[in-house]
Amino acid sequence: MKKVLFVVCCLALIATVSAALAQNFISNQGSSITVDSDNDMKGFSSFSEQSSYSSGYQQSSLNLSAANLSKPNILRINTSGTQLNGAIILNGKVVKRINSNKVEINLSPLLSIGEHKVEISARYLPKSSGINIEFSGPGTNIVQQTSGNGILNYVLEVSVY
Repeated sequence: MKKVLFVVCCLALIATVSAALAQNFISNQGSSITVDSDNDMKGFSSFSEQSSYSSGYQQSSLNLSAANLSKPNILRINTSGTQLNGAIILNGKVVKRINSNKVEINLSPLLSIGEHKVEISARYLPKSSGINIEFSGPGTNIVQQTSGNGILNYVLEVSVY
């Protein structure tokens, strides 16, 4: 009887752990924010997010007015951990290396009218550290947080009109 009870408990534990892992692998969340500060759309921005916590991949999109490129549009990345190593890549070209637990870059001089892809690819230690990604500019503030696996893969699609 004890052996049967032991086997049943083991099977229940395996099923519970498997279900939790499966849920973590397919866990996604989405959100959107739209800001319209005036009627001529100068301050218009939009944001959408797609997260998969198991892969460390996150994606957002943003619309910016070309008029707002004359002001700073700052991308900040920081970790509560001790180490963050990687790169910020704009349209396939490395624009900033990341070698500390904080980095900041003004994207305004690098952007022009059209579609742009900003990629952040980095590793951080300890793996349980939290990561904050913030994009702030005229009429726009996006904050993204993640943690857990030591790998950061973030894509910001920027459309400048």
